[in-house]
Amino acid sequence: MKNKMSIHWLEETVEEISKRNLTEFTFSTGKTPSGHVHIGILREIIICDALRRIFEKRGAKVSFYLFMDDFDAAKRFPYYIDTEYQKTYLGKPFALIPCPFEDCGCDSYARHFGNELISTFKYFGIKNEIIWTYDLYQKREMQEKIRIALENTDKIKEILKKYILPTLDNERKQLFIDMQKTWIPAMVICDECNKIQYKAPDGTIQPNRVTKYLKKERDVLYECPGCGYKGKKSIYSGKLKLNWRVDWPAKWALFNATCEPAGKDHSVKGGAYDTGIEICQKVFDYEGPIKLPYEWLRFGNQDMKTSKGIVFTPNKYIKLADPELYRMLILRTNPMKHISLRMEEIPQYYDYYERMENIFYGIEKPESKEESDFLNYLYPLIKIKDVPIHKPRRIPLKLLTFLSQMQNIMSLNKLYEKAISSITTLNDESVISFEEFKPLLKRTENWINEIKHYKDSLKDEKAKRNISNKIEIFSIPKTIESKIINSLSDDQINGLKKFRDFLADNDHLDADSIQNKIFTIAKKELEIPPRKMFEALYLIILGSKSGPRLGPFTLMLDRPWLMGRLNQSLQ
Repeated sequence: MKNKMSIHWLEETVEEISKRNLTEFTFSTGKTPSGHVHIGILREIIICDALRRIFEKRGAKVSFYLFMDDFDAAKRFPYYIDTEYQKTYLGKPFALIPCPFEDCGCDSYARHFGNELISTFKYFGIKNEIIWTYDLYQKREMQEKIRIALENTDKIKEILKKYILPTLDNERKQLFIDMQKTWIPAMVICDECNKIQYKAPDGTIQPNRVTKYLKKERDVLYECPGCGYKGKKSIYSGKLKLNWRVDWPAKWALFNATCEPAGKDHSVKGGAYDTGIEICQKVFDYEGPIKLPYEWLRFGNQDMKTSKGIVFTPNKYIKLADPELYRMLILRTNPMKHISLRMEEIPQYYDYYERMENIFYGIEKPESKEESDFLNYLYPLIKIKDVPIHKPRRIPLKLLTFLSQMQNIMSLNKLYEKAISSITTLNDESVISFEEFKPLLKRTENWINEIKHYKDSLKDEKAKRNISNKIEIFSIPKTIESKIINSLSDDQINGLKKFRDFLADNDHLDADSIQNKIFTIAKKELEIPPRKMFEALYLIILGSKSGPRLGPFTLMLDRPWLMGRLNQSLQ
């Protein structure tokens, strides 16, 4: 019998979760706040948030946690952090490193960058609870997980050996075997230097690992590889942290994680996820979460890395584009498929969004039942707020693109009037207020400036043309240089006069009638190539020979301003 196709890829995970017959569900994700956190982390967070919505809609009790791993040590710092600062705090837990920026007021390095990410969640419709792992390790229940791990060190070593050894070459196998002889799955913050690891001159990382566990006293011994200090510490001191391959399953067991997405590097066969599941089951006596692997998200052609400072942040994104587009991009794409976020493709994202919305509200017919089912499933999951009963009124991106580049010749009020008049009829009430319009215009302006900067950085002329074909980018000079006006032929000057008179005699025009009139003036009245007439108009409006399609463009311009410009050119 043929298996029934899922409506959406999420349903496969939903079905697997449902088989556990739970009444409470826990979804979890994690991130180390080692710098400005790039937008790729939102792939797993938005997937979990979608699962949260699905199970909450069914009436289930759902918890969704983001573990902010601020107990992790600073192995490196991004390039934008002061060099002397880096030398001072390398090897210390991010939670115990002060904010790197003066007069900021943050509690720590971790809180600065972690809260920077967290502050964007409301804009993406994400609802979760943040758990700071340094604080978690101060709690008895997590400290008990340390005790369990220390008392099962041999079992953990065998599990790691089973999965890791087959992936190593002969040389590294021997190194692994030698390391395991003294390996204990916990590290300690040194009482002397406050570091939890040491970066050797050759670049190798040496954790301040426990050297002996004193089971009766519930203490550990350690020798700091950085400063050489030898110490003794209670496992309940809050100064111990589990090795990351053990920390992960310990948190799964503590919070009864139902599902946690993970990047492809951790999800490979025999990787950290597989070792984590077995440790979770055999050491912490919990079945572990359902694995949901995902491919990394790139920014354009670039891989992002928080700790190296190669980032495009969620905060940057919300200043340029609608967060619902990003949710859509994540949730329409199978998690094991690669995503390249490209800001120059925002118009294509909007086109997909518009079609999805039209199909959801029955305005447009889908190509198939499969498409209808998929988009009707997807649309509610990408909404930041509740799904409206009727399709919301929206100012088209193309119109916003035009208006955002006309701010030097038109007031905000005039631009607002243009926007509203284009999306309402005589019987409509305005559904977008002036206060809502202002940030939309600003966001579009930011996006256009970002695209201009990106386009200018390109060396490939074909790539530049491709962007110009997708996005109408222009600038309107305050005045037109006399040399441009002097370069116009007599026919072009006559054509501009005719066009000015046409505008003066006709109050109610549409884009097509304007476009057609320009052709008529050129071909029938002056008998010149239409190109010459279009070039003349572009020159006196933009100062260049080309630009957006003239019919819609001139319709968007303020009529008194356009008449003034034509008169200036014809004096």
